[in-house]
Amino acid sequence: MVRRGTRSWGQGRTISAAVILVLIPSVLAIVIAPILPDVELRKAVYTGALTLFFGGLLGGMVKVLLDELASVKRTREDAATFVANVLADLKSVYDRVARAKILIPAHQSVKTYGDEMRDLIEARVQLRNVTRALERRAEGMDEDARMRITKLIRQMEGYLETLTSEFRENYKQLSDSQRAYEELTKVIVHRFAESTDEGRAVPVFPNFVWDKIASLEKASDFMQAAKVYKVEFETPLDDASELLRNELARILRHR
Repeated sequence: MVRRGTRSWGQGRTISAAVILVLIPSVLAIVIAPILPDVELRKAVYTGALTLFFGGLLGGMVKVLLDELASVKRTREDAATFVANVLADLKSVYDRVARAKILIPAHQSVKTYGDEMRDLIEARVQLRNVTRALERRAEGMDEDARMRITKLIRQMEGYLETLTSEFRENYKQLSDSQRAYEELTKVIVHRFAESTDEGRAVPVFPNFVWDKIASLEKASDFMQAAKVYKVEFETPLDDASELLRNELARILRHR
């Protein structure tokens, strides 16, 4: 995107070029006019020189104004597209988080926990990219709104970082427990299959792996959508989305 200072410099060049283009022939006409023998021709040359000068200068100014209007329109259109894309990114992150919050307790397995946490790592990277884009952007957005939105999205990223850090610290132990769990279930299933007792009950499988996942502080709060999740992720998400929608409406009103 063109910076405002660069655009002003370009406008100055446009005006200077317009002045030079009309000044040279105008000066030549004024220099030549006095040596013309015909009075009427001399007056016509003077009139033409003045008309050329002021008409060319006015035309250059009009072009600058039209270019400025077109530039402002492009800036607003770019800003509206940018804000809409940020809203779409936030929705994409929320969808990932909401899916993980449902699937992890539904499947109650280390595999699902690992898959969904890896997806949340990607969501965190997506939020980081959004904050970087917001930090670099200046034109088209309200500065106060941009700073507030950036702060809220950074808070969301921080929450996902604590969640995925807990995953990183505990996944190896959980994965080892999962292998022990699988071997134990094989033994239970094998004994059940070999039993000839018609009244035998369906075997009950141990829950020690899931109990370990459910006991993780961050994961437990996350799956229950409890206090930390609401304060550090859901509320900042709602606030940032509202600010973005208001900013988009403001930009579109001035198009």
